[in-house]
Amino acid sequence: MTVSIKKLSAITATLMLSLVGVGAISAPAQAADCKYPVENQAANDNPKANIRLISPVLTDDNSIRRYDFEGSFTIDCDWFGVGMRFNQVYVPFGLTTNLTFQATKPNGDPLAFTKVTLRANKGYSSSNAAVRVNGIKARPAPSTAADGANVIGTTDVNGNVTFVVQSPADCEAYGGVLPAAPTSPSADTPNDENADPATDCFSQFLPSITGEKTDSADFIELHYFNSTGLDYSAEEANLSVAAPFLDDTNSIPGDGLLQTYAPVGSKQIVVFEAKRLDGSFVRNHPVKIKINKANSGANAKLTAGLIGVTGSAIPLPADATKTAEDQLVLTGTTDAFGNVAFVLTNTDTAGEAKPATKTTPVPTEGAVFASIVGELTGTTTNAITYEPHFYKPVVVLPITVSATASGKKISVTIKNAIGKNFTVTITGLKKVTVKPTKATQVYTYTVTKGSKTVTVSADGRTLTKKFSIK
Repeated sequence: MTVSIKKLSAITATLMLSLVGVGAISAPAQAADCKYPVENQAANDNPKANIRLISPVLTDDNSIRRYDFEGSFTIDCDWFGVGMRFNQVYVPFGLTTNLTFQATKPNGDPLAFTKVTLRANKGYSSSNAAVRVNGIKARPAPSTAADGANVIGTTDVNGNVTFVVQSPADCEAYGGVLPAAPTSPSADTPNDENADPATDCFSQFLPSITGEKTDSADFIELHYFNSTGLDYSAEEANLSVAAPFLDDTNSIPGDGLLQTYAPVGSKQIVVFEAKRLDGSFVRNHPVKIKINKANSGANAKLTAGLIGVTGSAIPLPADATKTAEDQLVLTGTTDAFGNVAFVLTNTDTAGEAKPATKTTPVPTEGAVFASIVGELTGTTTNAITYEPHFYKPVVVLPITVSATASGKKISVTIKNAIGKNFTVTITGLKKVTVKPTKATQVYTYTVTKGSKTVTVSADGRTLTKKFSIK
């Protein structure tokens, strides 16, 4: 059966008003602290995918981390994959928000080129803000498992995907109200404080790949407030790289420089984050992104474009003939969290040698790299230069083994297996071990008349073939 909104009130009024979709439950088994039957308490213990919000960067200082919801939804009950996180955050009315998620496998490897669905105004959440996501209008959340909108995006080479959320045009259209600005970023939301969504204006989002029980995903709840009187100016700001997520395990940091590696021909989402010196976001502020900046020596062939409200970018080519000027300048505006997002595509066909590790120092000769920096207009900007180096991936060809017969000779051909040991057994001949020294190695054996079975084995793989020699 499906749990109804009326039944959900048994948890608590506050929990009900922010509750998310609940799947069908019918078995009599029940978790110790869950109000409803749980079919299998361990069903959500091993998520197949992790989906983490990497931009904006939310902390306990700039948002509300709902540890109570996390425990109720994943530990007490088993509705969502273990590791799910829930953040509520305030957004000035009228501003756009870029939500950038990274999808990874359980071992941490990126889930590149993977479809991600953003469940906007998620069912059961009481979301009443009619936002648009990538240009698609999300209706208020139904009081069912259905969502206001399901918007699909595809991850880049790093497993990242960006969804662009536009502020509702009117908070009162669906029974809400635009509340006053909060006293602090960690103040209770009007919905939680009053147990009444009609006193609030908010949208709840959940990214999905395999399903809510088999994903470990981040809930984001945007609460809009009256932005009248906000000052968006900034005398000085820090501009850093928020996406791709880079640290000392996968990049080479330097003085004002952040170097990393990417495959030749790759497309990646890049997000710069602007903050004042006190850590607050530089919102709604004009910004320039300089691609292959002047006199940097950058030589990578690139196109780039800001991500617009449709969630896509129009690629513009960097002018490789320029050396004393910036090859391309993108002009935009920071969002509600000081972010500006763009798509960077490398169009080289040849690159550096593949590095031994992600933190191997970049080459001093033969480098193929970009040099990208941001600048806030009219603001002293302390900016990190982002320097991706592009390498040619090593193509690993599959090992193939074949056998043929001609006259009284049997030939065994092994491809792409230099240095590997193979055992070759042929009826009537002694078993031998061979180790190819060439990309394509042919071994020929003379046999007698009759039925012959050829067996070639290596690494648990076996080829068996029969011939009739006349």
